[in-house]
Amino acid sequence: MRLIGSFAFTSFANAARRMLLGALVVHAVVATVYAYQSFEPAFDFDRYYEIASQPGRPYVDHPAEHPIAAVAALRALAHLPGGRTGFGLGVVALDVIADAVIVGALLWGWGEAVAAVFAVMLIPVLYLFFNRIDAWPVAAATLAMAAWRRGAPLCAGTALALGVGLKLWPLALAGALFAPSPGAAAERLRFRRQAVAAFCAAGVVLAAGMLLVAGGRGIGQVLTFRGARGWQIEGLVGSLMHLFGSAVPRFESGAWRIGSTSGPVSIALFAVAAPLGLWSSWRGARRDRLGTGWLGAVAVLLLLSALFSTQYVLWLIPAASIAWSEGSRASVWLTALAVLLTTVFWSIFPAVLGGRTPALILVVARNLVRLAVADHAAARLARPAAQPEAAT
Repeated sequence: MRLIGSFAFTSFANAARRMLLGALVVHAVVATVYAYQSFEPAFDFDRYYEIASQPGRPYVDHPAEHPIAAVAALRALAHLPGGRTGFGLGVVALDVIADAVIVGALLWGWGEAVAAVFAVMLIPVLYLFFNRIDAWPVAAATLAMAAWRRGAPLCAGTALALGVGLKLWPLALAGALFAPSPGAAAERLRFRRQAVAAFCAAGVVLAAGMLLVAGGRGIGQVLTFRGARGWQIEGLVGSLMHLFGSAVPRFESGAWRIGSTSGPVSIALFAVAAPLGLWSSWRGARRDRLGTGWLGAVAVLLLLSALFSTQYVLWLIPAASIAWSEGSRASVWLTALAVLLTTVFWSIFPAVLGGRTPALILVVARNLVRLAVADHAAARLARPAAQPEAAT
């Protein structure tokens, strides 16, 4: 029996390794294609270059919707030779590095099978991964969670703070830093203190940089996405308004929006979602369910946001791969379905803008799947610690 078990484990490990290597080949091919095309006009790259190359102070002399670390990185890339061409290549190169960091962090924290699940699940949305900057905070968050699991508190706290400096959503994962880590009581306390101290120290540096550059107005621009006053049609509220209402979408602050909201509403929604996300990530870490906690935290954040750009689905994929190792097969399949629906509706986005009912139903369905992801994660996290958790 021991020999049979060893053979089965070896076969599974070999299959996971082959799956991972095969998927990474696909990643490399797609990255090469986007590197070759990076000099061509594209809305997102052009907007990044606009932020990076405009004279004066970002947030003050010209608006910027990204946090300070992302703006600093973009402005650094603008100094590459070749102008817009060199800048585009630089963005893709950092996306490739982010891909390597995510895969490496998953290997370090959970092994080849989890890294393979991530690499395969990402394939349908590689077109988003290599032509946006969302890969950067995803890499920082994944490294932070892996470092927490591997007992590296300074790396965990610093990486997570960097993630918040690149995009605000990793803040919802900060609850994990306050959860008891594996080990003896004294070691757990020391780990928690070091992780929280590293997170706060790095956060203070980033906040000081933001205040030095922009004062308080920078935070407002990031939270409200340059003062946008509508619900994006890809979000839960916006998609329902688009399906059941008669208003026509308008292009505002880099996204198609509908209806009317305000900056204070966006900030209030974030204020409601943040504690729920922090509880989810704290509970997940406390129960050694980091992936489930991550899924619950980010899914709630997205559900309560006025903005849900297509590429935000990338935030869920590493979490789902980690949840797979925790026995939650349902989390993987639900996230994979959200990825698939995102790919399908993005391929027919003109029909979404045109108000075609089947396309609008598809967007709502994708958001309902995200709701199911959040509900499933919450159900698993709410189970009493003594109750065994079967694979679901």
